Amino acid sequence: MNAPTAFVENALRVGLKESKESLYAVRGSMWAVISAIVLSLMSYLLLTDAELSLLDQSEMLYIIASLAVGLGLLVGGILAGDSIAGERERGTLEGLLLAPVGRGPLMLGKIGAIVAAWLLVFAISVPYVLVVGSGTGLSGPALLYTFLLGTLCVAGFTSLTVGISCLASSGRNVTLAALAIFIGMAAPTLLGTVLQNSWFGTIYNASSPFAQVRLSLDSVIVDREGLAVQLPHLGALVAFVVLAGAFAAIAARRISLEGSQ
Repeated sequence: MNAPTAFVENALRVGLKESKESLYAVRGSMWAVISAIVLSLMSYLLLTDAELSLLDQSEMLYIIASLAVGLGLLVGGILAGDSIAGERERGTLEGLLLAPVGRGPLMLGKIGAIVAAWLLVFAISVPYVLVVGSGTGLSGPALLYTFLLGTLCVAGFTSLTVGISCLASSGRNVTLAALAIFIGMAAPTLLGTVLQNSWFGTIYNASSPFAQVRLSLDSVIVDREGLAVQLPHLGALVAFVVLAGAFAAIAARRISLEGSQ
């Protein structure tokens, strides 16, 4: 068996094992239920609240699609925070490092398993997108771009958090750091239009991967613009994935049983 084939097979083996442990465990079921509840509540409010129901249907659809990606980021960050540092705290990291799979496939498998949790969140969001977008002809593009943009954003964020987890000694600290990064990426979306159009908004939109997702979804769903307009956003997210992946690969080489002190 040649090296690339062995690398892929080992990564898939780790990914399947981690996916089963994550998605079939209580915490995986818990996040699935929480995601469904949040999406249900938001959809209900959008369709029944006297003020929110005045929104254009495309804007409602944009909110649901953005919320699905935000939930994916939140779930991915929490799971990634426990990926390496949690193994170290539980005393299982040594056995993991001694397994004949290599650190590269190990990291890729763990990242892939966490991205699988996002795919579960996306699957849960599908009926909500279809219901909210019913009759607009926008449900198909909304699902396509939510899946594509969300997968890139979650993969990059997960890689970044797993890299941090490699260097940290406490899974709780990594989780808190991931939550802080998530809030930093998502909180400015709650700012008003004036601040969004200011110099701060310009810098934020250019530097935040979640902002790229939000801007692209707004362009596709609300403004109904085509693929050509989305290419800069997709390019920014691909660059984020590459940089975060490179960081995770470098951090994997520095894994120790004690973590950074």
